[in-house]
Amino acid sequence: MKIEVGNVSISVTEARHTDSDAVGFRFETKGFGSFAYTSDTEYFEGISKYYTGVRLLILCVMRPAGKPWKGHMTTNDAIRIIEETAPERAVLTHLGMQMIFQGPAKEAKLIKEKTGVATVAAVDGMRIGFAETISIRARSQKTQEDLGKFF
Repeated sequence: MKIEVGNVSISVTEARHTDSDAVGFRFETKGFGSFAYTSDTEYFEGISKYYTGVRLLILCVMRPAGKPWKGHMTTNDAIRIIEETAPERAVLTHLGMQMIFQGPAKEAKLIKEKTGVATVAAVDGMRIGFAETISIRARSQKTQEDLGKFF
């Protein structure tokens, strides 16, 4: 399914989750290329075909490496998709508690080390500019704290 809104073409992409209505999105712009959002999904054979050629890939990565859960992606799954699609930048979002405890910034760093693609973990208030360049900035300069100090 594809719709046009102004100068942007929006395609629905397949997602596999416990909610059968889950879908992802790919946005094609006329002047700056494409970006995509995987939505809440698990890795499946063929998922990368929806995201090949995007400049920015926003992935729902609920779980850290080595902690799979049906219907959700892990850091290892994100690495596979990023290796298969080669975006300019990647952003991890939809972070579950296991991911928070592990440290999303650490997992993003692991993805960058494995793929060579600049990867960050989303934070509240983050803004992404999508134009000739992709800019990512947080509302404040606060760093994400390790929740382990609270437990």
